[in-house]
Parts: sequence; structure tokens; C-alpha cells
Amino acid sequence: MSDGIELTFQRASVHLLHDVKRLEDGEDLNDALLDFFVKIGQALIPDNATNGGRPSVAYLGSFFYGMLQKNVTDGRAGHANVANWAKRRLGKGGLFDEEVGALAVPINELLKDYMGRNTEKHWWLALLVNPRAGIPAGHGVSSEEKMSIACLDSFARAGMRYKPPRRSQKDGTSEAYFVEVTNFSRSGFVALVNFRAQGDGSLGPLLDPRKSRLQVGHRIIKDPELDLKVRNYGDHGVPGVLEGTLEFAFDSSTRIVGEYIFYYAGLGEYKPPIKLELRREPNPSQTQVANLLGGYCGKEWETSTGKEGYRDACMLESLSLPDTPQQESAHDCGFFILEQVLRLLQLGPDALRALTKASAEELAGLPWPSQREVVKRKSKLRDITGVLFQAAREQGSGDVETLLKNNPALQIKLKLALWEGPYFARAVSRWRGIDPGPMPELPKDEDAKIKKTSAASKDAGDDEEEESEEDRSSSEEESSSNHSSSSSASARKRKRRRKHRSRSPSQQDMKRQKSDHAKAPPKPPKPPPPPNFTKADLEGYPSKTLRNMCVQYKVLPPGMVERTDLLKALERLAVATKLPPAARATMSANGRPDLPSFTVEELDSMPVGKLKMYCIQCGRMPSGSVERADLKNALVPLAKPASANASSNGSAEKKEQPPRFSLDELETMPISNLKAYCIHFGRMPNGPIERSDLAKLLRPFAAQSKAPAASSATASTSGPAKPSEEKLPKFMSEELDTMSISKLKAYCTKHRRMPNGPVERSDLVNLLRPFASNAAATPKTAAATAASTSGPTAFAPAASSAGPVRQSKWGVGDPAAAKPAEAADGFAVEDLNSMSLKNLRTLCIKHSVLPHGPVEKCDLLNALQPFAKKKKK
Repeated sequence: MSDGIELTFQRASVHLLHDVKRLEDGEDLNDALLDFFVKIGQALIPDNATNGGRPSVAYLGSFFYGMLQKNVTDGRAGHANVANWAKRRLGKGGLFDEEVGALAVPINELLKDYMGRNTEKHWWLALLVNPRAGIPAGHGVSSEEKMSIACLDSFARAGMRYKPPRRSQKDGTSEAYFVEVTNFSRSGFVALVNFRAQGDGSLGPLLDPRKSRLQVGHRIIKDPELDLKVRNYGDHGVPGVLEGTLEFAFDSSTRIVGEYIFYYAGLGEYKPPIKLELRREPNPSQTQVANLLGGYCGKEWETSTGKEGYRDACMLESLSLPDTPQQESAHDCGFFILEQVLRLLQLGPDALRALTKASAEELAGLPWPSQREVVKRKSKLRDITGVLFQAAREQGSGDVETLLKNNPALQIKLKLALWEGPYFARAVSRWRGIDPGPMPELPKDEDAKIKKTSAASKDAGDDEEEESEEDRSSSEEESSSNHSSSSSASARKRKRRRKHRSRSPSQQDMKRQKSDHAKAPPKPPKPPPPPNFTKADLEGYPSKTLRNMCVQYKVLPPGMVERTDLLKALERLAVATKLPPAARATMSANGRPDLPSFTVEELDSMPVGKLKMYCIQCGRMPSGSVERADLKNALVPLAKPASANASSNGSAEKKEQPPRFSLDELETMPISNLKAYCIHFGRMPNGPIERSDLAKLLRPFAAQSKAPAASSATASTSGPAKPSEEKLPKFMSEELDTMSISKLKAYCTKHRRMPNGPVERSDLVNLLRPFASNAAATPKTAAATAASTSGPTAFAPAASSAGPVRQSKWGVGDPAAAKPAEAADGFAVEDLNSMSLKNLRTLCIKHSVLPHGPVEKCDLLNALQPFAKKKKK
């Protein structure tokens, strides 16, 4: 007797506690389930040739290849590990019998990353077609027969490295802005493009790589994931470099081998578009599989017949890599192997041997399983496994063969769970160009037939009751009016009219309902009820319930999703504590009591994601495509006045105060704080940004700086007040010459003298000399020091008694470098000769006289001399 927790079929067993959970979403198919269902498929799926005889696809188990390669590198040496497997499991004739058309071998490969490190294991199927073709001549095998090994991989890897790199230019003409592609690869349904984009700053910042497109055939894939190693978008006058990887996600049926077209930063931005081709070559693992299987077949032939001469060397030459559909999750490789074997079982030995003449492109054209079909198969296997365990508990036996003999209806259900008809066999027959003849048909489920019969008999019984009532009424009329023949004739007419009316109202009512339904305006869908589940509740829900909840609350992630994705989408809607029914019944119309309160002013600055979450939790999510204004309008009736909100939340946590800062603090604030404040106020711009952009966006929110009363008049005339002397760093003039450039920049920032654009060490030193402790002893800088105490900003020149201070076009006001009055608003020729190459280039960009192509210092000087002369006059 069986306790109903284990099923067995031909030495393959499945345990209720250890194995059945592997059929759930997000789980890997283990070896026990793979062997169990393959053996059931061999017994139940007809192959159009043997129909109940020996299966045309031989299967030696999921552990066969692992035992064959254990501690050996040659197939003949590894034969000793699996010497009796073929004879014991395939019977007389073994692997070289005429009824065996192919050998299906699951391969468990250890994947490695780009650095050669082991990452994870992956299952794929090696299909050895027509192993008897290697038998020497004179043993009943034609010399025209061939053998082949088809590698059916649902996570294929292919890559190309381009030397020289494939290149494209911005607008097809600008040589200073270009993009190069060095590597292109596919790993399953994911494509990776390694690129490098560069620009000299003459056309502004580099474009966003996330707008790139990748076209294969007539399909264009967009919205790639971006991973940058070098991130410098540049700006006007500032060169930029981007280097990294773009990751495009295809669907399951997109081919791997062929030509791709890469549009960097969008269609038409860089011309011409870059053409990328991809080819597949056998990897070391596939080559090893061919060598091991060839050696095994040669040794198996010699052991079973005592003769030599098996041509195992031609096994490697017959390796084929067809483009089969790719898996879209990390857990379905075992299910892909099972589905591929179940489809191959539809073919007879002759059809399988014909596949040796097919090319890799022709094999790829057959209807191999896609991700959607694998998901459907997984659902059917879960259902039929539950039915088998229930039958085992009822009959007290876990032997599936016994269960199928005692229950023909169960056998039909099991066959329908593994087979959808001979469509794969028909596709192979069409490729061969032959008439398949009569093929096996799908059996009919008796339970469904019984349900249909009972429904039909119920309708027939209702019709008989109506007719009997009509007969009774007509007989009464005839008895009352039998005094004349005219009355009987009229009774018969009334009977016919009544019978016609009794059958017609249903059709008339249906037409009337259809017309009314067409005239009536469609009712708007009801919003979902407010969520009332916790995170603990979500863990106990099945995957189907989680998916329905995601659809109900409009948070279903796109594409193929797993249980973890559904949980992540619903976790942000979960409540801290589940409300009882009484509390939910008394819930007010303005939301749930556990929701945080908000005002209309807070809705204006609230991000879109938070607005959507509030709409879902309050049951106010609008239908269809929504904008920010729609979400806000849906939440406005639930908003509370500011005073009511403060009074109702007296004991609750106080509302977070907005950050306060002054205009002076913005100039010295770190860029990380600037970004955080922009995000807080909802003013964070898109794309590459600079510090000046962030400061400009935050100025409307800054508070006016409060100057001391004594210096209020001075502050109104000379600008913002200078920071207190106690907080500024003190240094000697001699220390500036040996100070690091990072420290010089920090001191310039604290003294508000940090210039814009590229700067040299000498510029920073000259800016800091007036603030040195021994600077007062220098008569040249005394006037500049006095002028600095009056509060000039870092970006405006300060006037002094000694004359105007030169305002440099390549930096900021330099108190230490006073020039004559005629150079106060420009630069002289002498200044140009002492400038660095970067400053000269910046000046050329500002005056729009930057020469094209590679330039020298003399070219920049010649371009700027006309402006220096004009300014000097």
C-alpha cells in the first residue's frame, strides 16, 4: 500500500514533498521530474511509426552525461562508467537498433563569466541523430546515411569583436563627435553592445545613450539598460567621453544569428547607422560533448558486437547549432529540455534520420517551444501531478502504470497534459516535402463529454415539458370546441401559432438584449477596493492570486514575470496591520485611517510614483492612461486643510520642515546637497547637469541672507557679506607654492574665488595670494586686500583705490594682477602669450572662433588677436 506521497514509473520516482514544489514559478526543474515525464511521454505519445513499440528517441537519463565524463577526457574511457546503461534501458539492439532514430542527452554545463570564473549551471539538450550511421559498411547501413549532433540551447551565447571598431559620426559629418562599437554579444534573449562615444565640446554635451535603438529584421528594440565605466557627458566647450555597455532585451523568438543595425542615441542622430553581424561557433563545452559522445558510441559498438571500425571521428564534423527560441527567465532551462523531447517523440525513426540532412537554418525553422508555450506546459504539469497524487491516495498505489490501467480516463488526461497533437510531425513532413498520411489524433476527454451530454439532456427535457404543456392546452380547447369542424381547424392553427411563439421568444429576447447593449453607453470600470493585506499575507498567496492582484491594482510588471517580481510590485501597497471587517465598514469616504494625511499644497510637489500609490491605496486610481493632473484631481477631494491636518495629527509625528538655505550657502554647497534639495522641491532636471544649473533652480527657494546691522549699508552697495574671518583657513604666501592642487581648490571654494571652466595651478595660486597672512606686507596687493574686505563676489570685479582690477575672460577677478584701465574689460596680447592652452581654447569657444580639427597654440593666438586689439583700443 502507498501513503500517496510518491509516484513511480519505470524506475523514475517523484516525491510529493521534495520534487513537486519544483513545478512552481521561479523554481528549477530537477532531474527526478525530468526523467519521470520523459518516460511517461515515451509511453504515451505516438510517433506515427511505431505506435506503442520502442520509442524512436532513446533517453538514458539526466545523469548519463555526468557519469560519462566523470574523471575522464575521452568518450571511450568514460564508457566504463556507463557500460550497461544502453543495453539495460534500451533492450535488444540497444542504441543501434533500426527503431532508434536519435539519442537525447541532457547536458548540465557550468557557465563562466568573461574572466573565466564559474557562475552557475545551465541545462541544454544534445540530440545525437542517427547514431547507427557510424557503423562500418556491410552491416545493413547505407553509405549515404549521415549522423549529426544538434545543440538545442535555450540560453545560447555568441559574440563578435570588431577590429577596427565600427564607427559612426554625429549627423554624419562631425568628426569631433563619434561613437565606436568594439564588441557585440548575445546571451540568451539579452544583447550587449560595448561602445565608446566622444566629443570635443564644440557641439555641446554628448547625447543620452539610453535613447539608442537596436534593429533586427523588422523589429526595433528600445529602452536599453545602461552601464557606464567612463561617465563624462561634457558641455559647451568641455570635452566629453562615455564608455560602457548597453543591454537590450529581446523576446523569446528573436533569432540570434544574422545582421543587426545599431542606432546610437536615437534614430538619425549618428550617421550612418552601425551594422553589426553575429555568428555562432561551437564553444569548448559543445566540442567536448561531441568528442565524448563519439567515443562512447564507438566503444558501445565494439562492446555490443565485438567488431571495430565505428566512425566516431566524424561526430565533431556534424555539430549543428540551430537558432531555437530563448528562455526569458533564469529557471526554465530544464522545462525547455522537457518540451523539446516531448516534441521530438512525435517523429518516427525515418523522420528523425531525415533531420541529418537539414542545415542549422532549416532546423531553426521548425516549431520549437517558446517561453509562452513552456509556461503553459508548466501549468499543465502542475495540474496533472496533483491529479496523479490524488488517484494514488484513492487507489492506495503510487505505481503510475497501475493507475493508468485501472483508469482509462486518467490516461487520457495524462496524454493531453503532455501532447497537443502531431503538429511538430506535420511541420517536419512539410519540410521533407512528403505526404504524412493518416496521423494520430488527440483523444477526447470523457469528463468534458459527459458534461456536454448532461447539459444537452437537460435542454431536451425542458423542451419536452413545454411540448407536453402545449398538448394539454390544445386538447382542452378541442374538447370545448368540437361542435363544428371550423372550430377544430381554428384550434389547430392556434396550436401551431402558440408552438411557434413558444420557440421564438428566446431568439427575440437575445436580439433585443443585443440592441439594448449596443445602445447603452459603456459603464466605467469600478475602482478596486483599498488594499487590506500585509506582507505576511502576500507570502502565503499562490502565484496566480498574486498575478490577479497585480492586474486589479494596475501594478503588473511588463514581460515575463516571476513570483518575486509580483511580490515586489505588491509590497509597497501592503498595510502595516490588517483592518478588521468592522473597521473597514466604518471607514470614512476620505481614505483609510492608516494612510498618511496630505494637503493640496503637498500634492503639487509630490512625485508621480507617490501619487499613484495614494490613488491605489485610497481606491481612486483613474482608468486608462493617466497623467499627473488626473492623479492630483483624483486625490484633491481627500486632501485636508492645513489647519485641520495640524489639529488632527497633534499627537502624531510632526511634518518634516523644508530645508532652509541662503544664496551665499548655495555658492559653497556640495553638489550632492544641491541634488538632494532639487529632488526635495521637485526641480531635478533630466539628463547631464552642471553645478550652475542646480544652483539656478534652487535660488527661488533660498532665504535672504541676514547681514549685521553695522554693515547693512555696505552690504547693500557692495554685494553679499564676506564670511567671518574665524572660519576661513589661514596660510602663508610661501605655503601656496608647495600646496597640492586639491587643497588650493578647497581654499578657493571657501574664499569664494573658485573660477569656472578648466584652470591651472598658477591661476589658483594668484587668486589666493591676497588672502595669505603675510600679504599685507606686499604693497602691490594692499589695495586688492582692502577691496576684498568690502565684499566682492567670486564672479564680479571689485574696484579699489589703486584702480580697477582686471577681470579675466578665462577665470574670475584677479586682485593680484592689476592691469591698466584699458584692459579692465578684456585681455591684451601680452595676456594671451602667458595663458595656458586650455584657457586659450575656452576663450576661442566663447568668441566662436575655435578652429576646426587639431589645433596648436599658435592657431589659437592668431584667432584671438583681433579681439585683443579691439579691446585695447
